[in-house]
Amino acid sequence: MSTIPGKEPAVKLPPQITTPRDLLLEHLGRLLTIEDTLAKRLLPQLTDEIEDEELERVVSEHLDETRLHVDRVREAFSSLQEEPAGGPAVGLDGLRTEREAQAPDLAPSLRPAADCEAAMGTEHYEINAYDAAIRIADALGAAEAAALLRANLAEEVEALNRLAAQAERLTRELRSSTTN
Repeated sequence: MSTIPGKEPAVKLPPQITTPRDLLLEHLGRLLTIEDTLAKRLLPQLTDEIEDEELERVVSEHLDETRLHVDRVREAFSSLQEEPAGGPAVGLDGLRTEREAQAPDLAPSLRPAADCEAAMGTEHYEINAYDAAIRIADALGAAEAAALLRANLAEEVEALNRLAAQAERLTRELRSSTTN
């Protein structure tokens, strides 16, 4: 039997996600894995690697928010009388792999812009995941879970806006360095 994503298992198993509640719990598990991985590993690593002070400050501020996001996702599980449990976050793995594959090929002057681009990609991924989970929570009448997820979503959107401002600044800097 295969555990490789996208590869059919040798034995056809019945669906594991059979109700909207199951789907919501699947989304919450993915969100928990995403936020926990970002808070414990990826964002601390990124802040250590970023050489641009302003971008490092923005990412560091979002790291603090991300730690709160983990707590809110856990509370969303609790509001549904469920134990928090992480789930696969293959998209996050892909974003991380893409950044790591590109990093050795980048000229040092391009790294801040590429780091900002990678962070923005992650924010878009998170925003999509929160939007999907909120829609299901709303449909199920899980108001407390939806409110907790909306609080995280609002901070993710704000983080994306702060990163977009940094991307604009870094792009201007790149443009001016190529015209000198």
